[in-house]
Amino acid sequence: MLELNTVLTNESQNEESRFGWIISLTFWIFLFIAACMFASVVLAPQYLSYLNLRNEYLTTQVQLVSLENQVEYLRQIAHSLEHDPEFRSEVARVDFDAVRPGEERIAVDPELALDVPQWNPNQKIPIVSHSWYEPMLNVLSKNQKVRSSILLSAAAIIILSFTFLHESQSQQLESVSRSTRNMVGSFLSRYQISETDPEEEEG
Repeated sequence: MLELNTVLTNESQNEESRFGWIISLTFWIFLFIAACMFASVVLAPQYLSYLNLRNEYLTTQVQLVSLENQVEYLRQIAHSLEHDPEFRSEVARVDFDAVRPGEERIAVDPELALDVPQWNPNQKIPIVSHSWYEPMLNVLSKNQKVRSSILLSAAAIIILSFTFLHESQSQQLESVSRSTRNMVGSFLSRYQISETDPEEEEG
């Protein structure tokens, strides 16, 4: 009898320790989820600002390279205007729309015509480098209802975790699990068909 009680006690302790481990793991998982929800609300505006600044920086860098190329091109034109009389006369002729005697002119597209490029300081080169998660960051940063809902949900998860998910609840969880197993077992046993020998039923 003593050995039976010892075995039952050991099994009960093992089951309690198993439930305690499950409760502890669930507690830390819920805390991690709540921390992620809180961090998403707090860090979303800062990260969105960083993405906007990065996109603006890349746009400025591309504009700088484009302007450097244009300056180099204009420097070459200026050098040609200073040292190449034929090029200078051709540019002047195009600017004043002068026609030489006996010259025939063929209409071409504007981009193929000889022209000195004009610099537009207001021209901006857009850079499309939007990430797939930027719409979510916009919602988390600007939608106050969504932000409040997430923060309230995180607070509720923390309160429930500290209220119900601690080792003292292992006995209650064990009793609930045991009663659930007993109820499911009795329900299944009620609808099980007993396997009997047909010859015994005939006898």
